Amino acid sequence: MSVGHEVGEALRAIFGPLLSRALYALKGRSHEGDLAFQTVDPTAGPWGNQNTFGDQRSQPYPQTEGQVVSVLPKNNRLYGPPHVHSINLARGDETPVANAEVRARVTYGCGGIENSFDCDWVHGAQFAIVCNSITVSAVTYNPFPVSPYNAADGAIFLGVMVAKGTVVNSRWPLTYTEPLTQFIGAGLASFPVRDFARALTVHKQGNDNPAVATAITINFKDSSGSTTLASYNAQVCAGGAQIPIPGGTQTVEISNTDTEGADVVLQWFLGL
Repeated sequence: MSVGHEVGEALRAIFGPLLSRALYALKGRSHEGDLAFQTVDPTAGPWGNQNTFGDQRSQPYPQTEGQVVSVLPKNNRLYGPPHVHSINLARGDETPVANAEVRARVTYGCGGIENSFDCDWVHGAQFAIVCNSITVSAVTYNPFPVSPYNAADGAIFLGVMVAKGTVVNSRWPLTYTEPLTQFIGAGLASFPVRDFARALTVHKQGNDNPAVATAITINFKDSSGSTTLASYNAQVCAGGAQIPIPGGTQTVEISNTDTEGADVVLQWFLGL
């Protein structure tokens, strides 16, 4: 037996029991009686996620509709297994614009699978998803298509913060608001169901009494478009009340029978 082997055995005999007792005192034992260990996220070095959990932009409003602006690009790989992460959105309209708006585009993934969805960029909005990669961008759009997109002289501040762990759901879930739909006369408009949508409401000026019928009807259609799963008069949305989306719904049709026309806004409530 070599001298090195004898020294190693001696050190193991001295420090092995001490290490076992220290681990036992710190973490206790699992149900099977084996030692339990806890992994700790690194705070420095190449394996750390330092300075990646928040970012912000303050810039002139993008001058074209559909422009994508990266706000939080850095979390394309969060080390370790997927965890629940909470995302908080912040914004400040430093200089208002005539006719322009932004949505948040959230791209996240787990184990090589990636998904993306859009939502309203509302200051203080927060939600939680399971992921080990996440990036957030802003996408410009025209909220009132009856007029051209116009972001002249506008400026905006956008911020994103990410934290490990979930959030307490408020009574106001994440939303996605469609641009204004203007019926010149009687007509029909169709909308695909948005990702994660669980309920919707249709906003119409003057629709504040659920006992008074309107000229607007909301139809939930299946994938064929020929079967109506449910149908409601927009009076049930008075004051912004929500309608649950029936399972199997692929599109929502909004019809208007008022020959004088109507302006409506469809808003989705997302299950996040």
